[in-house]
Amino acid sequence: MKSNSGNKLKYYLELSKLKVVIPVSLTGFTGYFIFNPHLSASLFLISLGILLLAISASVLNQIQEIELDSCMKRTHNRPLPTQKIKLYHAVLFLLFNLFAGIAILYFVGNFKSALIGLITIIWYNGVYTYSKRITAFAVVPGAITGALPPLIGWVAAGGGEWDKSIIFLEFLFFIGQMPHFWLLILQYGEEYKKAGLPSLTEVLSTNQINRLTFTWTVSSVMAGLFLCYFEIIQTGPIVGILLVFSALMIWQFSDLLKVTNKQFSYKRYSIILNSYFLLVLILLISDKIVF
Repeated sequence: MKSNSGNKLKYYLELSKLKVVIPVSLTGFTGYFIFNPHLSASLFLISLGILLLAISASVLNQIQEIELDSCMKRTHNRPLPTQKIKLYHAVLFLLFNLFAGIAILYFVGNFKSALIGLITIIWYNGVYTYSKRITAFAVVPGAITGALPPLIGWVAAGGGEWDKSIIFLEFLFFIGQMPHFWLLILQYGEEYKKAGLPSLTEVLSTNQINRLTFTWTVSSVMAGLFLCYFEIIQTGPIVGILLVFSALMIWQFSDLLKVTNKQFSYKRYSIILNSYFLLVLILLISDKIVF
């Protein structure tokens, strides 16, 4: 009996896609903290609300794409295609996370933060999820969803949606979605095609996608440096750390420009890219603590 309960918990954690949603919640945490740099119950509750909304978006996405997931090697073992979790139970899990997340943002934050959270869900599951079936460039409108969680945190803390600091942070995470997606395509483009989804590999060669990925990575680094230029990050040593790691990022990704038959470890580049964004969040938080 305990084994079955343990397996069920494992399947629900897989359905939640914690590796994806926890970083989303962390961006919301950062958005809140850079406006109100104090540890408080409200800070952690808003981060929890964003986490629950991210889980609901993930579950709804998997409900929408059960057939597609079953066609791809990368996703065919997910809980819904394998029926480890029944569709009815997944819907209940989705609704619980959605309403709990919205309620937390509304009652702990404010109406505006709850509204932006709802808009994020609608955009991700209503626009991005279906545009993937139409165009290989769906990531461009889809990247908006990556920019909104820090805005939710900022607004919930009392900030304005057009404040300079949050706009540049949103811009960073909007731009950063592009190379992340291109790296995913370089890893799994053939699976996308087999599932009947438009893939960039049908339009561009691998070398062209490599160069595209490098270009957007440099753009992401520049967006990160904007945080220093516009004095959102102000502490000298922290600015120095960001400059050093930004240069290292560009140097690492410059290998993608080499025309070669070498098989790149695109997963390694994904880890480096995600680590860079995590570093930026840590530096933003550290700057507010020090400053």
